[in-house]
Amino acid sequence: MNGDEEFFDAVTGFDSDNSSGEFSEASQKAPGRLPVDTSKSNGIGEAGERPPQENGIQRHRTSLPAPMFTRSDFSVWGILKKCIGLELSKITMPIAFNEPLSFLQRITEYMEHIYLVHRASRQPKALERMQCVAAFAVSAVASQWERTGKPFNPLLGETYELVREDLGFRFISEQVSHHPPVSAFYSEGLGQDFLFHGSIYPKLKFWGKSVEAEPRGTITLELLRHNEAYTWTNPTCCVHNVIIGKLWIEQYGTVEILNHRTGDKCVLHFRPCGLFGKELHKVEGHIQDKK
Repeated sequence: MNGDEEFFDAVTGFDSDNSSGEFSEASQKAPGRLPVDTSKSNGIGEAGERPPQENGIQRHRTSLPAPMFTRSDFSVWGILKKCIGLELSKITMPIAFNEPLSFLQRITEYMEHIYLVHRASRQPKALERMQCVAAFAVSAVASQWERTGKPFNPLLGETYELVREDLGFRFISEQVSHHPPVSAFYSEGLGQDFLFHGSIYPKLKFWGKSVEAEPRGTITLELLRHNEAYTWTNPTCCVHNVIIGKLWIEQYGTVEILNHRTGDKCVLHFRPCGLFGKELHKVEGHIQDKK
């Protein structure tokens, strides 16, 4: 087994003031701590099954069963300075910097505003369809607002499936490559009105104070009723103040959405943040035909 493929426990032996060990399983069983009853917060009984809902309808949760703890008490620099001289593969980060989601689950957030795709399928004009598709492409990064936590890396061959009858789609994602990490997804409308599929290969770059994720992989949306296929790539995502300071996130770059049947193109410019937060989260764009 190679060094970069070895598995290490997230609990390190560092004697820091805020060691990641305080979130270990053993610490949850330490004396003096009250057990947490999660069956009341997420609706799961002792048998691990959700109680039946009225008319047999499964009710989807709107929040996580436990509140999120603050990351302000943890410092990346406080951990890295204790790792001087160690191999890079031996350095483990506290689990506090992860959010309780797999990257495959994170991809499903593309479908949060799927009503825009249903609306695009009902539009009679190509220009109006492009407007809805462009809004849907922008909405894919809307859930990253102040989402500075890193999702967990999926295992090779791991899958995640989601079916939402109320929103009219089914979705499945799979980790198809480990080195480099590539995630693929496929979704279809329950009304046979669209297909949505693609792959994501984020290329990470460390710039000292920030981490830049350049998305690689094409996203395709097919409107079956109009025999149209739209393709685009997500903008670049950057997390600032990784070593010290308050974490904040921004997206920037140019996104081109192409309608392969009509030749129409939508060009979206995600503006980079300027001084004093100017232009942060600002998007500009225009639609042009093949002429």
